[in-house]
Amino acid sequence: MQPLDGNAMAGVLHDLFARDITTMGYKCTGCGKTGPVVEMAVYASGPGTVARCRDCDTILLMITERRGMYCIDAPGMTQPILPPA
Repeated sequence: MQPLDGNAMAGVLHDLFARDITTMGYKCTGCGKTGPVVEMAVYASGPGTVARCRDCDTILLMITERRGMYCIDAPGMTQPILPPA
């Protein structure tokens, strides 16, 4: 399966944070790569959405929805830098 880019999560992230989060910066805990969310490798065909580092495949961000509630986990991201509002 070919991964999408971070734009695949743009709508959900905007709904949750009320701003464009695809330009948010991050640092991968696996390899130290830094970059914006839009550069993540996104897989959205399962029960949730998983974003991985394109360099080392570390899971950076997971988003699931159940009964109208979203759960977000960012096990592989450090130093998130939110874009200006």
